[in-house]
Amino acid sequence: MTDYWEQHLARVRGHELVKLRLHWDEAYKISWDGVFRAARLDDGTSLEAHTARELWELMRDDYSERHVKYQP
Repeated sequence: MTDYWEQHLARVRGHELVKLRLHWDEAYKISWDGVFRAARLDDGTSLEAHTARELWELMRDDYSERHVKYQP
């Protein structure tokens, strides 16, 4: 892969992380380390996915099954 392409993918991934965090950061700690990860803030249960969209869907389903209790 070229440096340009790797930089482009890193920018896209960063943008995707920002969108996930803006919507879900009160309930999950969201990160990327080769895969997208979200850890529940109430019990630490972890979700992982290969794409930001997959993670969004996993968090949506997880949250709808059991809401994350707010941690001040």
